[in-house]
Amino acid sequence: MKDSTEPKTQQLKLLTVPEAAKELRISNWLLYELIRKGQLKTLTIATRRLIASDDLANFINERKEQEYET
Repeated sequence: MKDSTEPKTQQLKLLTVPEAAKELRISNWLLYELIRKGQLKTLTIATRRLIASDDLANFINERKEQEYET
């Protein structure tokens, strides 16, 4: 059983650009375009650009809401 006092960050995964692109089934180039346009948030650690799993889920949910409204 998981401890409910466990910090939320331990439940998150950080994905590389290729890993996040694979999750979304898009090219790395298209993922970088989404980042450049500010549609997907990233973290930079040293020289690595990473996407938090919850930011990726938020991006997907926002896109679903947009698509389903039309």
